[in-house]
Amino acid sequence: MRGSRRGHLGVFYHREDGAAAVEFAVVLPLFVMMIFGIVSFGFIFHDKLSLGDGAREAARFGATLPVTNFASSGAPMEDWLDAMAARAVADATGSLDPGVPNRMICVAYVHPDGTAGVDSTKRRTEIGTTIEYANVPCFDDGRPNDERRVQVQLKRDTEFVVILASRTVSLTAESVSRFEASLVSS
Repeated sequence: MRGSRRGHLGVFYHREDGAAAVEFAVVLPLFVMMIFGIVSFGFIFHDKLSLGDGAREAARFGATLPVTNFASSGAPMEDWLDAMAARAVADATGSLDPGVPNRMICVAYVHPDGTAGVDSTKRRTEIGTTIEYANVPCFDDGRPNDERRVQVQLKRDTEFVVILASRTVSLTAESVSRFEASLVSS
């Protein structure tokens, strides 16, 4: 009797009908979450690269854009800063379009030793639809005070979504270039 009993229990313990379905049911949600996470991370990485490109290109553009191009306007430095901000938005390839949540664009001409007019520090900050001008830099870049330079700082929020979970991620890009263009007409 013992032999037949063992044979009967052995059949019971070695049956694998449905085991693959159970494994599939356990693994599929994890696999789908991983795929959604990878895709979401790809979008965030694209936005981060776009911000970096926008900041770098706007700083380089501002470093070579003469303020004298705006001499006929009543506020040449503000117009110069507006042109830099527009360039940053254009070069960020959609990552800073007006509908982007919590976007911030800060562009500045920095020369702390400058004394007057267009040769002193001036910043333009745009948060949402509010634009402000101030006589301070966008951020501390650790560069010497006697160096004329252009600063660009871009920020935005984006969502990292993995099916049921999401988290807001703040992206920031900064760039500094030495100012090489002319400030005033010769």
